[in-house]
Amino acid sequence: MTSGLILIGGAVIVILTGYAFYLGMQLKRQKSRQEQADKELREDLERSDSDARKSVQIIAKALMQKDLTETEAAMRIGFLSQKIAANPEEKMLFSVFQQLAEATSHVPILVDWQALEASEKSRLTKERTAIESKYSEFVQASGEQLTRLRLS
Repeated sequence: MTSGLILIGGAVIVILTGYAFYLGMQLKRQKSRQEQADKELREDLERSDSDARKSVQIIAKALMQKDLTETEAAMRIGFLSQKIAANPEEKMLFSVFQQLAEATSHVPILVDWQALEASEKSRLTKERTAIESKYSEFVQASGEQLTRLRLS
Protein backbone atom coordinates (compact mmCIF):
# COMPACT_ATOMS: atom_id res chain seq x y z
CA MET A 1 0.00 0.00 0.00
CA THR A 2 2.84 2.39 0.82
CA SER A 3 4.52 1.64 -2.47
CA GLY A 4 1.19 2.31 -4.24
CA LEU A 5 0.96 5.72 -2.58
CA ILE A 6 4.55 6.44 -3.55
CA LEU A 7 3.77 5.41 -7.10
CA ILE A 8 0.66 7.61 -7.16
CA GLY A 9 2.61 10.51 -5.60
CA GLY A 10 5.37 10.09 -8.18
CA ALA A 11 2.81 10.06 -10.98
CA VAL A 12 1.20 13.24 -9.60
CA ILE A 13 4.62 14.90 -9.41
CA VAL A 14 5.40 13.87 -13.00
CA ILE A 15 2.03 15.14 -14.20
CA LEU A 16 2.40 18.45 -12.31
CA THR A 17 5.96 18.85 -13.59
CA GLY A 18 4.74 18.25 -17.15
CA TYR A 19 1.92 20.74 -16.65
CA ALA A 20 4.33 23.32 -15.21
CA PHE A 21 6.62 22.78 -18.20
CA TYR A 22 3.64 23.21 -20.56
CA LEU A 23 2.61 26.45 -18.82
CA GLY A 24 6.21 27.68 -18.96
CA MET A 25 6.31 27.06 -22.71
CA GLN A 26 2.96 28.85 -23.15
CA LEU A 27 4.32 31.82 -21.20
CA LYS A 28 7.47 31.85 -23.31
CA ARG A 29 5.41 31.81 -26.54
CA GLN A 30 3.16 34.56 -25.21
CA LYS A 31 6.17 36.68 -24.27
CA SER A 32 7.67 36.11 -27.71
CA ARG A 33 4.41 37.15 -29.42
CA GLN A 34 4.20 40.23 -27.19
CA GLU A 35 7.79 41.21 -28.00
CA GLN A 36 7.07 40.77 -31.73
CA ALA A 37 3.92 42.90 -31.45
CA ASP A 38 5.87 45.58 -29.54
CA LYS A 39 8.58 45.54 -32.21
CA GLU A 40 6.00 45.88 -35.01
CA LEU A 41 4.28 48.72 -33.15
CA ARG A 42 7.60 50.57 -32.70
CA GLU A 43 8.38 50.10 -36.40
CA ASP A 44 4.90 51.35 -37.38
CA LEU A 45 5.26 54.39 -35.12
CA GLU A 46 8.72 55.14 -36.51
CA ARG A 47 7.42 54.80 -40.07
CA SER A 48 4.42 57.03 -39.28
CA ASP A 49 6.71 59.59 -37.63
CA SER A 50 9.06 59.53 -40.61
CA ASP A 51 6.21 59.84 -43.12
CA ALA A 52 4.66 62.72 -41.16
CA ARG A 53 8.03 64.49 -40.97
CA LYS A 54 8.51 64.17 -44.74
CA SER A 55 5.01 65.49 -45.34
CA VAL A 56 5.56 68.43 -42.99
CA GLN A 57 8.80 69.24 -44.76
CA ILE A 58 7.06 69.16 -48.18
CA ILE A 59 4.24 71.38 -46.91
CA ALA A 60 6.71 73.81 -45.34
CA LYS A 61 8.59 74.03 -48.65
CA ALA A 62 5.33 74.65 -50.51
CA LEU A 63 4.51 77.39 -48.00
CA MET A 64 7.90 79.03 -48.53
CA GLN A 65 7.31 78.93 -52.30
CA LYS A 66 3.86 80.51 -51.77
CA ASP A 67 2.11 77.44 -53.23
CA LEU A 68 -0.12 77.24 -50.13
CA THR A 69 -1.80 79.83 -47.98
CA GLU A 70 -0.56 80.04 -44.43
CA THR A 71 -3.92 78.78 -43.19
CA GLU A 72 -3.85 75.73 -45.44
CA ALA A 73 -0.30 74.93 -44.38
CA ALA A 74 -1.28 75.46 -40.74
CA MET A 75 -4.18 73.01 -40.98
CA ARG A 76 -2.06 70.36 -42.62
CA ILE A 77 1.02 70.80 -40.42
CA GLY A 78 -1.13 71.06 -37.30
CA PHE A 79 -2.71 67.71 -38.09
CA LEU A 80 0.54 66.00 -39.06
CA SER A 81 2.38 67.31 -36.00
CA GLN A 82 0.15 65.10 -33.86
CA LYS A 83 1.75 62.05 -35.50
CA ILE A 84 5.30 63.17 -34.73
CA ALA A 85 7.26 62.39 -31.60
CA ALA A 86 8.53 65.96 -31.45
CA ASN A 87 11.30 67.33 -29.28
CA PRO A 88 10.65 70.61 -27.41
CA GLU A 89 12.10 72.76 -30.22
CA GLU A 90 9.92 71.05 -32.82
CA LYS A 91 6.87 71.43 -30.57
CA MET A 92 7.46 75.19 -30.54
CA LEU A 93 7.64 75.24 -34.35
CA PHE A 94 4.41 73.25 -34.62
CA SER A 95 2.69 75.38 -32.01
CA VAL A 96 2.36 78.45 -34.23
CA PHE A 97 0.78 76.36 -36.97
CA GLN A 98 -1.64 74.80 -34.51
CA GLN A 99 -2.58 78.25 -33.19
CA LEU A 100 -3.23 79.61 -36.69
CA ALA A 101 -5.23 76.50 -37.62
CA GLU A 102 -7.34 76.97 -34.51
CA ALA A 103 -7.82 80.70 -35.15
CA THR A 104 -9.06 80.00 -38.69
CA SER A 105 -10.95 76.78 -38.01
CA HIS A 106 -14.30 78.51 -38.53
CA VAL A 107 -13.49 79.18 -42.20
CA PRO A 108 -15.16 76.52 -44.39
CA ILE A 109 -12.99 74.35 -46.61
CA LEU A 110 -13.37 72.16 -49.70
CA VAL A 111 -17.02 71.48 -50.62
CA ASP A 112 -18.32 73.81 -47.90
CA TRP A 113 -16.20 76.63 -49.35
CA GLN A 114 -17.46 75.92 -52.87
CA ALA A 115 -21.05 76.19 -51.64
CA LEU A 116 -20.57 79.76 -50.36
CA GLU A 117 -21.74 82.79 -52.25
CA ALA A 118 -19.06 85.07 -53.71
CA SER A 119 -19.73 87.82 -51.17
CA GLU A 120 -19.33 85.39 -48.27
CA LYS A 121 -16.12 83.98 -49.80
CA SER A 122 -14.78 87.52 -50.11
CA ARG A 123 -15.65 88.37 -46.50
CA LEU A 124 -14.08 85.15 -45.18
CA THR A 125 -10.98 85.60 -47.33
CA LYS A 126 -10.47 89.08 -45.88
CA GLU A 127 -11.00 87.71 -42.38
CA ARG A 128 -8.58 84.83 -43.01
CA THR A 129 -5.88 87.10 -44.40
CA ALA A 130 -6.27 89.44 -41.42
CA ILE A 131 -5.80 86.52 -39.05
CA GLU A 132 -2.87 85.22 -41.09
CA SER A 133 -1.18 88.62 -40.93
CA LYS A 134 -1.10 88.37 -37.13
CA TYR A 135 0.74 85.05 -37.34
CA SER A 136 2.64 85.56 -40.60
CA GLU A 137 6.05 86.44 -39.21
CA PHE A 138 6.04 83.44 -36.87
CA VAL A 139 4.57 81.09 -39.48
CA GLN A 140 7.18 82.07 -42.05
CA ALA A 141 10.06 81.68 -39.57
CA SER A 142 8.75 78.34 -38.35
CA GLY A 143 8.06 77.20 -41.90
CA GLU A 144 11.62 77.99 -42.90
CA GLN A 145 12.95 75.94 -39.99
CA LEU A 146 10.56 73.08 -40.76
CA THR A 147 12.00 72.79 -44.28
CA ARG A 148 15.09 71.48 -42.49
CA LEU A 149 13.18 69.17 -40.16
CA ARG A 150 15.13 66.05 -39.20
CA LEU A 151 13.67 63.14 -41.08
CA SER A 152 14.66 60.25 -38.82
